[in-house]
Amino acid sequence: MEFGFVALLMYLLLAVTVDFGRLFFTAQAVQDAARSTARELAVIPLPPDMTLDQALQDPAVRARIFQREHLVIDLNAIPGGVPLETFLDGLPVLNQMLRPLMIVDHSGGRRLMRYPGALLTDPTTPSGFTVGIPYVQGRDAEGRETLRWVPVVEEIRNPAFPTASPFSMTTPAAMPQRGLVAIRINYPYQAAMLSGHLQAAGGPTAPNVANRIQADDGAVVETNAAPGGFVADGGEAGVYAGSYGLGRLYAAGETVRPFRKLMSAQAIFRREVFD
Repeated sequence: MEFGFVALLMYLLLAVTVDFGRLFFTAQAVQDAARSTARELAVIPLPPDMTLDQALQDPAVRARIFQREHLVIDLNAIPGGVPLETFLDGLPVLNQMLRPLMIVDHSGGRRLMRYPGALLTDPTTPSGFTVGIPYVQGRDAEGRETLRWVPVVEEIRNPAFPTASPFSMTTPAAMPQRGLVAIRINYPYQAAMLSGHLQAAGGPTAPNVANRIQADDGAVVETNAAPGGFVADGGEAGVYAGSYGLGRLYAAGETVRPFRKLMSAQAIFRREVFD
């Protein structure tokens, strides 16, 4: 009985140390990546009227800053047939800075090194996969999620001008923000040893050992289309398991969601444009 009490405390200390230590490391890594990416985009020579979406497709930006197709790397078929370290060393700045945050996953017998989130199919990438980031906008009384898909790299826009890119120097005259690199990098942090709970009736500070959020992908509601096709879900447990990448853990005879937070690091730099 004494061991049971001590073991519970030891487990809680271990879970908090490991999972929140990873959270703090991740927060710093994502912020550094956002800051470095914004700075690089601010000084790279691009046309003044180019939007951020157009800039991310520019050959110079792709070669120097970010290539979306390498968010998933097939470890059994590395592009160019070179060793993994050689391939990773040749990636653009942001891809290299996201490298410590990537996980190793298995799908259909293939070993994948990928950015966390939902694993989705994409025939345009070398691996045949891409990553989607699920942002949980809300949950009903039973914990069923309503989510919106967001990209890994996202532009921060003025809510009053949702279609205008502040990256461009030719944005509407009424919008004061122009010529800015305003980016957000999204990272879905999900714990390996802590499960997610609905808020207790007594508020966020009330004791809450029940009300775990059940892992039910069949009840998830999407508010926009996923950036790729869904991979067949084999029902395995894992921090980022499931069609939506929301995770699936086993706890006290239940299949539950891990504790999760969508971490968004932001950085803003003014573009250096010569015309």
